[in-house]
Parts: sequence; structure tokens; C-alpha cells
Amino acid sequence: MDILWASPECTNHSIAQGRKKAQEDQIPDWEGNVLPLEAGARSRATAWDVPRYLEEMIRRGKPVLGGVVENVVDFAKWVLYPAWKRTVESLGYILHVAYLNSAHAHSKKSLWAPQSRDRMYVGFIHQSIGRLPNWEKWWLRPFARCVQHGIVRARQFFKKAGEPWGRYRAQYTYLCPEAGCALVTEPVALPASEAIDWSLEGQRIGDRKRPLAAKTMARIEDGLTRYARPLMVPVEGRDGKEARPVDEPGRTQTTRRETGVLIPSGFIAELRGGNSKHRDLKDPLATVCASGNHHGLVLPAMLVPSGGTWNETAKPLTEPMRARTTRENEGPLIPYYGQSRTRTTGEPVGTLTTVDRYALVQAQIEVEDCLFRMLQPSEIGRAMSFEPDHTVLGTKREQTRMLGNAVTPNAAEVLVSALTEAITGEDLEPCAA
Repeated sequence: MDILWASPECTNHSIAQGRKKAQEDQIPDWEGNVLPLEAGARSRATAWDVPRYLEEMIRRGKPVLGGVVENVVDFAKWVLYPAWKRTVESLGYILHVAYLNSAHAHSKKSLWAPQSRDRMYVGFIHQSIGRLPNWEKWWLRPFARCVQHGIVRARQFFKKAGEPWGRYRAQYTYLCPEAGCALVTEPVALPASEAIDWSLEGQRIGDRKRPLAAKTMARIEDGLTRYARPLMVPVEGRDGKEARPVDEPGRTQTTRRETGVLIPSGFIAELRGGNSKHRDLKDPLATVCASGNHHGLVLPAMLVPSGGTWNETAKPLTEPMRARTTRENEGPLIPYYGQSRTRTTGEPVGTLTTVDRYALVQAQIEVEDCLFRMLQPSEIGRAMSFEPDHTVLGTKREQTRMLGNAVTPNAAEVLVSALTEAITGEDLEPCAA
């Protein structure tokens, strides 16, 4: 074997939030499914299997030329990690330890992962190769946007001096590499919306026979207050987890099916005088008059079709009309005449003329009117960067377990590409800007 990929179970696998792992496997998921006891036992290999295998291959005269050991970032805090690392080095391997978020692994062939997934990677290559992998080229310099220099190959910057360790944003960030700049840059990443099958309908929260948990409802309310657009909502786990908008990378996928999709409901704003100001989309429209179109469809920003146009010709909003279309939370900028398209507030505004042109539509959305459902295994697979036709067997619980334990293919591609280039001596071409 030329290259070894190893993903041992995390070193603290026996205890998880006070529960033994076997007990955790038997906690029913969203649909009441549990894993068989032997499934958890099979997954718990130890990190010592890696040097054991490397040593055996050397004894057979077929040393592994290089490889990667992947684990959670806390692997570096394991009390036996220094001894483990020295053992691998004593077998003739040169190690490089780095921290990478799957959302920033800019692969050339694999799908990018619309998921924020921090992992620790220990790359190693046998000293007999005589060349070291170019980790900077493949691994540590993601494409990012600098407000001054455009697209750059950002450099990783750890906030605390000493040996690098940690997760993106918490312990490290990325800076512009241009001389004299050093501005914080955000690596290019796919949003969670890339993984969602928008053809699948959710259920209105107010119509559920089984109410959502109080913590889940609180997360939804907080998310709507902040974003007022479709959300990825954690329904299990420790305190501190938050709902995130789908136009950001998703949360780290665990082995449990614990993420739901929330679609806020729109409403009709009535842009004229009278006692009625607005009404639910499921209600009949107010009387349609011959004097003009007085019905405005108000949608959260992410629900407006991409590239959609608004061709209404209308006068600037009067004060009563503004009051009816203005709510507490962020929404789209809607042009109320001309051929311009609706824009989110995260985009540059269109050309501003000498007359009022854009209206900021905001919506105070009731949680009970939102649609909610759990992510399906196919969507979880896409969030993990697997191709849509990738098949995982078993129940939904078992599929989620396997997907959550997997390595995102885009991260594996960039890491193995660096090793392949060093082992073969062939100059390979990474993803272009």
C-alpha cells in the first residue's frame, strides 16, 4: 500500500457528555430508531492501530509511503498523543499536523462540502521519498475574498501563540497574504442551501401533533429574530447550539440525525387604504380592484427565486404602505418599478436614481406558521460532499451514523493530492480560482 488513510475513533470515545458510548447508541433518534449495540463496538478502533499497521508493513518489506490520520481537533489534547506521535516518527515518517475546515477544502473533482466541519489531519510521508508534500499549495491556502485585493490565497493565522491548535474562527482565522494588508478574509464556501432538497415539503409547526421541544422552539425564535429566512435548526445536543441561515455553511454533521430545516412563511401585504393591512398566504386575497394591483407578496430573502424579476410599475410607497410592509426583521430589497430584480440585503444595491426606487421589506414571522422537517439522509450525504448518486445502506439512523462518521471527499482529495504529488514527483494541478 502506497498511501494509508486512517480515521480512528476519537480518543475520548468511551464517554460522551456523561454517557457511555453504548448507551448513546441506544438513544432513539428523531424517528425512534436506535443502532444495534455491535455497530458502536465495531466503530471504536484505537489510534494505536495506525503505528501497529505501519510497523507490520515495514516488517513485511512493503512500508507505507505516506498517509493521513484524521480525527477531531481534540485528538491533539489526548494525554498519549505526544507518545503516539513519537511512535509514528520513530518508524521513519515525517509528520505535518494541520487543522482544516471541510467548507474550505477547495477540491478540483469532488463536490465542495456546504458544512462547517473542523478536523485535525496528521499528514505523514516516509523519509525514503526524499520530498515533502507541498501542504501550502493543497491544504493551507484556501481561496478567500479580500475587500482590497479580491480573490487571494489566504494564509492561516492562529490567534494564540504557541503550538497551533483549534477550530476555525474560535482559534484561527485567515488573513490576506498581500504585503502590508493582513485583513481578515473569509474563505470561499458553499451555503447549506446547496444540500437541501427544496422539493420536500415540511409541516407547519402549528399543525404538529407532537410539539417541538422548548429548546428547539427557542432556537427557531432566535434564528428568525436574527435572520428571518430559512434556517438549519439543531433539535438535539448541548446548550449553546444555534439555528443558522441556509446561506451559510451548515453545522458539523454528527452521527445523529439532529438537524431540521425551517421554512418561514410569507404573507400578502395590502398596499392601499382600509382596515386590512396583510393576510396569510393560505387565506383568500382581499378584493382585487380595477384601479391597480394592490397585493404585494412578501417572502423571506432566501425564498425569492434567484434571478427573479419584479416588473411592477408603481408609485413610491406612501407612509401607510411603508408601515404595512415594514417589520422587525431583515428581508429583501424590492424594486417597485422597472426591470430590476429583487436583491437580498447581503448584495450590493442596484443603481440608485434620483427618485425612490427600492423598498426594504421586513417580516415578523410567527414560529407556528413556519414549515419544519428533518434533514433526510440524502441531504446529509450532500452536506458531507458525497455525490447525489452515492448509496448508503441501512435505516435512516444507520445511514446518518455512517455519514456522520465519514470523511468529506473534498478534504480527502486535497490531502491525498499533496501526498500523491510528493510520492510520484509529478506536478499536479489544484483547483483554480
